[in-house]
Amino acid sequence: MKQLFIFYILFYSLNIFADVVDIKADHFYANDISQEAFFEGNAQIKQENNEFNASKIKVFFNDKKQAIKYEATGNVKFDLLEKKIHYKGKAQKVVYAPVGSNYFFYGDVVLQDLTNNRVIKAQTVSLDLKTGLADIKGKDKKPVHFRFEIEDRK
Repeated sequence: MKQLFIFYILFYSLNIFADVVDIKADHFYANDISQEAFFEGNAQIKQENNEFNASKIKVFFNDKKQAIKYEATGNVKFDLLEKKIHYKGKAQKVVYAPVGSNYFFYGDVVLQDLTNNRVIKAQTVSLDLKTGLADIKGKDKKPVHFRFEIEDRK
């Protein structure tokens, strides 16, 4: 019965935003007390056009059994389409908060904006898709690397 309850919580909350969230992994387990679900080994999460592949994906729930945060860790590769901008890249950890439309990328981040032909290499990148703000930080003695095209001035 407890396992049925966990599956109900998981699938009800993942569908609360009207989009279908599909998660696959070699191993699944959940903790009712901390309201977390864990997917380990070849973990993959898909939602519409967005996809994350990682060693581990953790889903956090609120008291209403709604998913409030997704955390992908371990050689994360991602392919995102947000606000008509196509992002592709990799990081060691990615955190997504769907309610605030916030993405946080950590550890050797390579973020390609395929729509605008830009590439960002940094230690951390945070994107707030509601406000359009980005915060990008380098690592110790390694600066942020930002490459983009400009229009010809002719």
